Amino acid sequence: MVGKDITIGQFLAVDTALHKIDPRLKLIAAVASIVLVFVYGGWALLAYALFLFAVLIVVRLPMLPVLKSLRTVWVIVVITFLLQVFLTPGEVLWHWGFLSVTDTGLFNGVVFSGRVVLLVVLLAALTMTTPPLKLADGLEALLHPLEHLKVPISRITTVVSITLMFIPKMLDQSSKLVRAQMARGADFESANVLRRVRDIVPVLVPLFVKVFHDADELAVAMDARSYNSGTVRTRLYPMKIGALETLLVTAFILASIALVFI
Repeated sequence: MVGKDITIGQFLAVDTALHKIDPRLKLIAAVASIVLVFVYGGWALLAYALFLFAVLIVVRLPMLPVLKSLRTVWVIVVITFLLQVFLTPGEVLWHWGFLSVTDTGLFNGVVFSGRVVLLVVLLAALTMTTPPLKLADGLEALLHPLEHLKVPISRITTVVSITLMFIPKMLDQSSKLVRAQMARGADFESANVLRRVRDIVPVLVPLFVKVFHDADELAVAMDARSYNSGTVRTRLYPMKIGALETLLVTAFILASIALVFI
């Protein structure tokens, strides 16, 4: 129920080729892929989607958790599709009352909703194959030049890593609260929207209280250990970029760009 289908932000502890790639390379590939998702349209976007799913299958990333992550954004996908279908001018294909479906709207609806799906898949693949701390370290390494412009990169990456680590805890806590409320007679599957909203309040209130309590304890612990985000720190496991993984990521980006010429 609440929270159990949310897989974005959760690390998937399995052995795949994607898990072994340096987080900096994965971030570069993810950013390049996001740019291409917004650049491509029509058949190029479809070709890129097929190529992306083929790559994820080849590296043996479990596709079920990736596809389950789409369940959390299906409302956004549907709303995006409907807004484009009914509000985009063009040649009218179907008309009823004040609603009109146009050829351009139908095309844009498929393209824009498809982009949302691909963005979620990319985000899920990145977070499922990269531990939060490594993801934060990779982000800090890539953004390190901005520190010369007085941008607090270390603080930003610290916030990102803590946020990613809190997601599994929030999901686990929400599952426990949902089961407790269901044992007390709460019905989260009821067709009555008002009842579902009423039953979700006893879950949200203690969940937020628990989250803020844990955040306060973490802040006290960091302060007790004299944590300073501006201090230069060494790593137990230094990041190293291998030649083979660099070649594979470069080939992936170049192949993605080449799809526009097909």
